[in-house]
Amino acid sequence: MRWLLLSLALQNLGRRKARSFLLIAAVALGSGVVFTGAVLMQSIDRSMAVGFTRLGADMMVVPEGALTNITASLLVVEPTELVLDADALAKARITSLGRIAAQKVVRVEHSGIGSHHESADLIGFEPAQDFTVQPWLSEKLNRPMQQGDVILGAVRDGVLGSQLLIFGKPHVVYGRLGRTGVGTHERGVFMSFATLDALGEAIGGHGTKPAVLAPGKVTGFLAELAPGATPLQARFAILSNVKGVKVVAGDTTLSGIRQGLAALLDGIVALMVLMFASTALMVSVLFSAIVTERRAELGLLKAIGARRGQVLGVMVTEAILATGIGGILGVVLGVLVMRLFERSLVYYLENVGVPFLWVDLPRTIAFAVGAIVLAAAIGVVGVLYPAWRASRRDAYDLVRGGT
Repeated sequence: MRWLLLSLALQNLGRRKARSFLLIAAVALGSGVVFTGAVLMQSIDRSMAVGFTRLGADMMVVPEGALTNITASLLVVEPTELVLDADALAKARITSLGRIAAQKVVRVEHSGIGSHHESADLIGFEPAQDFTVQPWLSEKLNRPMQQGDVILGAVRDGVLGSQLLIFGKPHVVYGRLGRTGVGTHERGVFMSFATLDALGEAIGGHGTKPAVLAPGKVTGFLAELAPGATPLQARFAILSNVKGVKVVAGDTTLSGIRQGLAALLDGIVALMVLMFASTALMVSVLFSAIVTERRAELGLLKAIGARRGQVLGVMVTEAILATGIGGILGVVLGVLVMRLFERSLVYYLENVGVPFLWVDLPRTIAFAVGAIVLAAAIGVVGVLYPAWRASRRDAYDLVRGGT
């Protein structure tokens, strides 16, 4: 019976070639837009996460009396003996801020890093919250960062995977950073909060540990603006809700570009949803007309003994075939469009230093399968109600063509 339903569905599609072609083309266009849009959106989002975070934070929040050097990018807070509470910004619940990354910076001497008298900045960060250190990794070990691992700034020498003695304690060189032009960032030795806290006794020696190594204390925060927020709004909110801090803003042009792209991506998502919804409505109207046109044929099927489920199955199978083929062609069309995109805009972005990271193959395949399934679902939804109504009617009424 299944093969019979499939044979009838193929015959019906072949009888009206022009209409079937237009239906498949419409579904292919909608599916192609959804597939291409989903892959590009994910790829652009990944690329922005790496490329634009390399431009630094939008603002830096440090203790009020701290001295700060204005740099091209806000990648690391400045060393200072003053401290802030680690939950100062979290308690304030400032809606104009997006991601927030706390850092602890300790400037030490006689640590074993570099020459004997060379000072070094030990910079603690939380890997799960960080967005200014790890995006600059030029090389790293093929595993997640662990306690005892350190990341070296661009001017620090060290072989990946080798041991680095800091105050006599061995640490593994997990990664190295690329050149940023920000002195503190390039000279720093980066590690997790837990790794830095474990060095507390050695850093303090026989004296007092630095205040920043006390529980619940940090040197400062790096923050990104929330979508739609302005630097002026965020600065006012921080200074109004958090006492004893100073706010240093980064390049407002870069903040505007980041927010503008985020808003653009949201608009593209809305446009994709509207286009797919319009395709679904068009397919529903078309299948409603097809069922009405073929009432006599469905009546004859019922007259020769076809059950309601079989009549319904013929129409649903035909709809799945048409829209499924359209979905497959849409994915093929999307792949061709992305190849063109790769040779034009992606090539330009990489030339100006903005990396473009394509979605990995398993996720791309998942998007392709999802687009095809959605296309087939549109066909089922579009034909189900008119076919169900027709299957409930008597064979005589269907052949007569009555309403």
